[in-house]
Amino acid sequence: MEYFVKKSEKWQIEPEETLLDRRSAEKLDYAQLETPLSARNFAVLFALMMLVFFGFAVRAAYLGVWDGATYTAMAQKNKTRSYPILAKRGIIYDRNLTPLVENVPSFDVVAIPADLPRGRADRERLADALADALGAPREEMRAQFARINLARVDPVLIRDNISRESALFFETNMRQFPGIEVKKNAVRLYPEKEYFAQVLGYGGRVSEEDMRNDLKLFAIDTIGKEGAELAYDEYLRGTNGSVEREIDAVSRVMKEKQVREDAIGMNVVLTIDAALQKKISDVLARQLALTPAAKGAAAVALDPRTGEILALVSLPSYDNNIFSTLSARKTYQELLRDPAKPFFNRTIAGTYPPGSSIKPFIAYAALEEGVVTPRTQVLSTGAIVVNNPYNPDAPAIFRDWKAGGHGIVDVYTAIAESVNTYFYALGGGYGDIEGLGIARIKRYLDAFGFGAKTNADIAGEGAGVVPDKAWKEKVVGAQWTLGDTYNVSIGQGNLLVTPLQLARAYAALANGGKLMQPLLVKEVIDKDKNVVFESRPLIVATSADNEKNLSVVRAGMRQTVTDGSARRLADLPVAVAGKTGTAQAPRGATHAWFSSFAPFEDPQIALVILFEEGGEGSAVAVPAAHEIYRWYFGGRTE
Repeated sequence: MEYFVKKSEKWQIEPEETLLDRRSAEKLDYAQLETPLSARNFAVLFALMMLVFFGFAVRAAYLGVWDGATYTAMAQKNKTRSYPILAKRGIIYDRNLTPLVENVPSFDVVAIPADLPRGRADRERLADALADALGAPREEMRAQFARINLARVDPVLIRDNISRESALFFETNMRQFPGIEVKKNAVRLYPEKEYFAQVLGYGGRVSEEDMRNDLKLFAIDTIGKEGAELAYDEYLRGTNGSVEREIDAVSRVMKEKQVREDAIGMNVVLTIDAALQKKISDVLARQLALTPAAKGAAAVALDPRTGEILALVSLPSYDNNIFSTLSARKTYQELLRDPAKPFFNRTIAGTYPPGSSIKPFIAYAALEEGVVTPRTQVLSTGAIVVNNPYNPDAPAIFRDWKAGGHGIVDVYTAIAESVNTYFYALGGGYGDIEGLGIARIKRYLDAFGFGAKTNADIAGEGAGVVPDKAWKEKVVGAQWTLGDTYNVSIGQGNLLVTPLQLARAYAALANGGKLMQPLLVKEVIDKDKNVVFESRPLIVATSADNEKNLSVVRAGMRQTVTDGSARRLADLPVAVAGKTGTAQAPRGATHAWFSSFAPFEDPQIALVILFEEGGEGSAVAVPAAHEIYRWYFGGRTE
């Protein structure tokens, strides 16, 4: 028994020995319980520790020095967030400071993407609750939430212009809607609706493309989309303010302060005469109702002395309030499919053959070039016949609108009675009259601004077409003929103009040959009525500098009213000079034109009226002009 006890004491294992492997244990001197580690092991361990420490030091230096500003900004952004205070848009006035637009207080429901629930199921439940509270379809709201980029902190618009009751509901139940807020805003209201829609355009919410083009914009901003709202958006928009919020780790607002005040946009004063705009709109609308075949109407009134646009009417029009809210814009698709094209601004974008409205400019060119004189007389028999060199038995016949002809006519009578055969001769030549030829016709029409945009300060303008040999070869792929020249000479064929172009050209006839820059905006003023920007009359070119020949053309236009196709205007309180026009449309109908200015001795207004596919100018456009002039120069009363 004693033997076994002694043996066990000899082989008793100490804690230090448990770390030894078998070979080390065999070599162990049982009298020595500890073995020292070599210095080499400590050196290797120290080197490894220094290498790791050096790596941490380099990384810390990079984050803190080279990229420190970036990460400091990111950390600060996680702590504080900046949100916009939307600025109100400036007001648009007519030339007499009559307001044409209002800012009406409204409330918007917005989402803060970074504060929305992270889980998809939670967001869908939030979307459903929000849809129920707003009376919107759940599927639509879920789809809207699915498009939100959760990494953003800028507000995203969910619903605009909600009722005050709904706004109060959200304010008192905000805990039920995490990441959702109600913001005060102002919605654009256009009291006159259709009267000024084509002039004012409308304001609309920004798109993703808008924000890419302008980094200062927020998703809840409103900018100009068409008309004056777009052309002068830079002035109207104003400057957003900013509020800074300190956020904790669970997106609770700890502190809030305003760091920049919002500044209301500047006010824009148009050259438009609001009362005249409404009068012309009413007159054209009544005439359209009496002319079922007409597809639409347009009218432009200019001040020939300054180029200021007094009225710009395109019918049918639309209610531009439909763009003030997201929900109301559903009407847009219906109007977009309307065959009457209410969004189409016929005054600046519509291009039409001018018909006889072009004849005063052909007459001036012929007088300037010596093709005829005021005393030159031509016998009008109702048509001219041109031999066909390829088929002598089938000559080309170019007819007048009056079958029996007009008898012996000079330039005055030819303008007053719109004698086609006379202008065939002026343009392409006939008998003893050499004719201008298309090259000279184009040169004069170009000088009066046809075939090019007027560059008026409103978007969407068309250029029209003044065709010539090169144009026809390029576009049509055919050679120019004498018949083409005859057609252009009476405003037909491929010649196309806009009502605004024609109005500016007639203003040039009225003011002594000065081609003016059309102006839609008179001035821009700040909230204290200080003038920030002012438009000044600009002469773009001198279309005609021979006052003697201009007076001949104007006399012929005055004779149009006293003895010609616009005799209905002879009883007005002022003397009017004008020219009727009936132009063939592509589908066989005719456009009805009347172009004029008044008073004859001291022109203050140039007026062009078009009824698209409306029939004859003398029967449809002249009565409308009569009523407008009677009102304008008759005390502006009905």
